[in-house]
Amino acid sequence: MFPAVLLFIKGIIMGLGVSAPPGPNAMLMINRTLRKGHISGFMTGMGVATADTIFAIIAGLGFSYIIGFVNEQSFYIKLITGILVAAIGLKLFLSNPAGDIRRKARENIKGTPLQDFFSVFMLALTNPLSIFLFLAFFPGMNVSFTQPGFLIPLIIVLGIFTGATMWWLAFSYTVSRFSRTMRLRSIVTMTRISGFVIIAAGILVLLTLFISVRY
Repeated sequence: MFPAVLLFIKGIIMGLGVSAPPGPNAMLMINRTLRKGHISGFMTGMGVATADTIFAIIAGLGFSYIIGFVNEQSFYIKLITGILVAAIGLKLFLSNPAGDIRRKARENIKGTPLQDFFSVFMLALTNPLSIFLFLAFFPGMNVSFTQPGFLIPLIIVLGIFTGATMWWLAFSYTVSRFSRTMRLRSIVTMTRISGFVIIAAGILVLLTLFISVRY
């Protein structure tokens, strides 16, 4: 039993390690939490957690043809990712969080938690960076999917998903609690900053793409 618990804990650590670094998805989660509430923010994070878990399975099982496809089509993957991320950031930057928050008191803002989940899930799938993060994590954590049977891979995957879920639950809850003491002007400023950071991330992806093509 102890080895299984240890594997599960390692999975949790990897799930936390992949989810915790800040990025466009974290900024989007913060904005949705501020505008629509804790549930919307949490479901946004769960979209990322689900995509990361799929990438962990791909990396762990060594789907070389999938990883090879990612490498071969990296130009188009980066192009799509950069455009989508920049477009989301621009939409966020031009949004009216003050109006959304006022409408929230009277009616539901457009977009259900399930829609929030799938929108970020599909976006996260276009950015397979997590595959390579897990490829680095697995040897460092002395974790392997090559053991006979399905129990060990299942425990690792459950641990990764649990760790990612813990992170997004705690993160969205903290943002939600913090938002209750924020003034409306501060929320608007946070939204503008989030939008700018996401736009910059998308542009950075596109710049690295064309720089790599040039050289």
